[in-house]
Amino acid sequence: MNKPSRLACMLAVSFSFTGFCLPAIAGSFALREQSARGLGLSFAGVGAGSGGLSSAFWNPATITMNPGLTFESSVTLVAPQSTIKPDLYTLGTVRAAGGVPRDSGNISQAGVLPASTAAIQLNDRFWLGLTTNTPFGFVTKPNQDWAGQVYGRTSKVFSLNATPIIAYKVNDWLSLGAGIQVQYLDVTLRQASGIGFGAPNVSLEGDHTGVGYVLGATLTPAEGTVIGLGFRSSIHHELDGSLLPRPGVSVPVRAKVNLPEVLTLGLSQRIDERWTLLAGVEWTNWSRLNRVAVVNKVTGTPATALKFQYDDGWFFSLGAEYKVDDRLTLRGGLGYELSPISDAVRNVRIPDADRLWTSLGASYRWNDKLSFDVSYAHLFVKPAPVRIVPGHPDYVGLPFVADLKPSADIVSVGMRYRWDDPEQPLAVFR
Repeated sequence: MNKPSRLACMLAVSFSFTGFCLPAIAGSFALREQSARGLGLSFAGVGAGSGGLSSAFWNPATITMNPGLTFESSVTLVAPQSTIKPDLYTLGTVRAAGGVPRDSGNISQAGVLPASTAAIQLNDRFWLGLTTNTPFGFVTKPNQDWAGQVYGRTSKVFSLNATPIIAYKVNDWLSLGAGIQVQYLDVTLRQASGIGFGAPNVSLEGDHTGVGYVLGATLTPAEGTVIGLGFRSSIHHELDGSLLPRPGVSVPVRAKVNLPEVLTLGLSQRIDERWTLLAGVEWTNWSRLNRVAVVNKVTGTPATALKFQYDDGWFFSLGAEYKVDDRLTLRGGLGYELSPISDAVRNVRIPDADRLWTSLGASYRWNDKLSFDVSYAHLFVKPAPVRIVPGHPDYVGLPFVADLKPSADIVSVGMRYRWDDPEQPLAVFR
């Protein structure tokens, strides 16, 4: 099989491994689990290439660190737990009003997230690549009838993103990368029309395909030191869909949503032949997601609104790798995430709060072409209140006070394969 045929095969496999829906495990409804190797480090240094080929998700310039014709894919299983427990006053108020006085049950849904990256080195300067992944998404589903049903039943966001990239190695210490994001977004939100048992749903649905870009650079100021900076732009979506205020009635609507841009800084520092230390900082501009107007497409008048009022999100991480021998590498990491969702605006759809990431992982090189990764992480999420009272953006006249304590376990496996012969010189395309 020649190089173009191998590349076509890699791209087909890359797309086939993408497309599952998953509960959100990063801030709000972002998904960070795009790399099995990166998960083992709590994503420390992914902007500087610590995630292997999949680091291209955060910084497209990192593909210049991978010679030849390579493919990398990971599959991540997330098992979250989150129950919203109303206080006694809320349960009593709901009961007195004829509602259903019980908690949400576990609203989080376990899921699988695949991600893939393919890259080809054209010559000693240029690389082409493609990442396919799901950068945003969540599914929450409480009991159909519960105390907070007027504020949320089933909620789902699904995205599918393909990013072709090009990277250029300027010299031995500088590489640059850029790419175009093409992203599909689908949103479904449901809540009860009343507090009583069996109340029908009010539903909002819509989808859209938007375009953005990615930029990145890596610096190697000294042997063993890599600094990486990556940027994923905001993507504008004009969701086209329908609002179903009651059974049998459908109102065509549209809503303009600007998903946040992400800036990632990574550092990798080799200490000796066995030890490498890593660090990372990530900023997400969630504050741009303030209030989303949902407009009637026929009349142009407001139909409803999605009121987020988020702060910006921050993620800090530290990690280390230990090379046991030429085949086995062990790693571990710690991360701390500052959620963009404050106590003042937290709702029942996304049980998000500040969290501590702890993770372990390993890589095994089977031969010169094939290697495997496995990682495990546990997320300790800060206990958080839900206070939908006067002044809360979602308040509709029914006070709802509850507490939640989410957590999650994550397992990720990955493989990396080099399609060309590592011992053969690279072909130079002119």
